Amino acid sequence: MFDILIEDLDNYSYRLGLNRWTAPFMILIYPVTWPIVIYRFGNWIFNNFHVPLLRIILFIIYYFFKRITEILTGIEIAHNARIGRGLFIGHLGGIIIGNNSMIGNYSSFHEGVTVGGSGRGNKHGSPIIGDLNYFGAGAKVIGKIKIGDNVILVQMLLL
Repeated sequence: MFDILIEDLDNYSYRLGLNRWTAPFMILIYPVTWPIVIYRFGNWIFNNFHVPLLRIILFIIYYFFKRITEILTGIEIAHNARIGRGLFIGHLGGIIIGNNSMIGNYSSFHEGVTVGGSGRGNKHGSPIIGDLNYFGAGAKVIGKIKIGDNVILVQMLLL
C-alpha cells in the first residue's frame, strides 16, 4: 500500500518539477491527494484484513474519513475499485470512480469525470481501463467497456 501511495504522491512532485523527497508533503499542499490517500487505505483494508472485528473497526474509521473527504473535495473513489500506481487527480469536484472499476497505471483525472458500472443482466459491468490515460473535464466512462492504453477521453461540446 505505502509504495503505491508514495508513487501516487511522487507523480504530483514530478508534475510540479520538485524533488522526489517532497512527495509526502503533497498531502499538505494539494487537497486532491486526500481522496487518493483515503482510497488506498480503504482498498488496503478491503484486500488485506481478514480478522472480522479489526476489519470492522478499521472500515468504520475509513468510512468516516471518506465521507469528510467527499464533502470537502467532491471526489468519490470506491474502496473496491482497482486502480494502478501513479494516480493523478488534477482538479477538485465531481469526480466519481465507482465500484469494481479497473484503472491501469498513471491515469490522470480532471473535473467532472465519472467512471462506473451500469447495465442489466449479462451487459452489467464496470469499465476496464488501461495505462497512461487522460480523462479530461466532463468525460464519462460508464458500463461494461474496455479502453486500451494512451487514450485521451474528453467531453465534446459544440456551441
